[in-house]
Amino acid sequence: DGVLTQSPHTPLDGCSAVEGSEGGDGNVYQTHLLTAFDDPFIVWINFCVAADIRQTVKVVLATTEQPVGNPGDPLPARYRRSAWLARRSLGFIAPVFLDGQTP
Repeated sequence: DGVLTQSPHTPLDGCSAVEGSEGGDGNVYQTHLLTAFDDPFIVWINFCVAADIRQTVKVVLATTEQPVGNPGDPLPARYRRSAWLARRSLGFIAPVFLDGQTP
């Protein structure tokens, strides 16, 4: 709730930067940098709300962290530090996003 109702210029908890924009198609975007500027890898999370479907949010987590484990392992097992940073910033929606739990 707070992610999309707060100012698009307010970073999530634990984030070092945020960028908000609106596309020419009316879609609204927020990108939050989850790592510090001196970390050895980069993690960011992007939220997109489509202009015609305001009840649905597309969420993308991207990282340059080196994976561990097997390619078939879930994201939290392969990218442990990135998943930890995402959990810290996403709060109560983290289990839904990272673990596939039902909201």
